[in-house]
Amino acid sequence: MASLSPLSHSWRVSRYEEQLRRGPGWESWTDMADVGERFNGIVLSDEEYLRVENTYIAAVVRFAVATSASLFRVVFMGSQDANFALSAGQLVVRSDVGPIVRGNLRGELDCTLEDVNGRLQIAFGWDLYMYVGADIPCERAVAGAEEDGLWLVPGVPLNSWEDDDA
Repeated sequence: MASLSPLSHSWRVSRYEEQLRRGPGWESWTDMADVGERFNGIVLSDEEYLRVENTYIAAVVRFAVATSASLFRVVFMGSQDANFALSAGQLVVRSDVGPIVRGNLRGELDCTLEDVNGRLQIAFGWDLYMYVGADIPCERAVAGAEEDGLWLVPGVPLNSWEDDDA
């Protein structure tokens, strides 16, 4: 696993507080396939799942606005299902990142985006983890994501999974 070019600020983004996840008896959903299942006495609905996905998309847009990122490059391309036709090096405008974020969160796509000016990086992991790297602190973007209910842990580096099979 290789780290992306380090930017001075980074965050791991998730939809739950890490301490709660490790607590005894705490259950969590981590995938669209969990819709209809019961977690901590509450059935996960399509609406709630989509609401959470939308908070991740809004977070990416906030970070993009904060860093003036309007054009991204696919810097790593892993797997993708038939709904996607991306390739490494492909350019993506900010207004088109929503389906890419959604696809990564759903496991339909595995890619990493980087602003063409190198000021912002977005990567994804398992269990609805997203990783953000930026060249500035992005206080308003962080605050907005947290207001939406996301948890951001600062200082977690981004990784590229391209060397996993090496």
